Amino acid sequence: MKYTWTKENFESKKFDKILVLVIGNNQEARSIFENTIVKALAEENIHAENSLKLFPPIISIDKLSENAIESKIRVAGYDAVLVSSLVDVKSQEVFEYSGYYHPYNYRFPRHIYYGYGYVYRPGYYRQEKSYVVESRLFDATEASAEDAIIWSGQSELVDPRSFDSGAKEHAFSMVKTLLKSGVLQKP
Repeated sequence: MKYTWTKENFESKKFDKILVLVIGNNQEARSIFENTIVKALAEENIHAENSLKLFPPIISIDKLSENAIESKIRVAGYDAVLVSSLVDVKSQEVFEYSGYYHPYNYRFPRHIYYGYGYVYRPGYYRQEKSYVVESRLFDATEASAEDAIIWSGQSELVDPRSFDSGAKEHAFSMVKTLLKSGVLQKP
């Protein structure tokens, strides 16, 4: 995680049921990210569920009021909500050059000399994309929104090969950070 923030004076807490919610228009990415985060939490014995049952793709969460969302979360018995969203996409040109060391040897009448020579290959420019993902952890048992937010973190995914690889990089880094910082407790 590139940047993190934890609520002042917050002490570690064990949550019994965490809702993982990814906000975005791409349903495939949402599903993959939610399931990967749930899996990363499960590997640490932390119970979490994806939001697809509570907020299926046919329901646009943007059109629900905050009260309706809070009500669904409380009725379902979640005591924490972990929300992730894409906040920025950056693109830049980077110069790639490559070369390698090539072994060679010289044979003299009685001596063998080994060495390495550098082989240069011409460079090229390519587009590099980085995705900034922000995640926030809310305590669903708190009454006000100001009291509910307990942690926030951002990670930057540089040229992920797929949704799967980006989700794994983000999820496992986030869970590791949450545990290491003491925000989440293992059961």
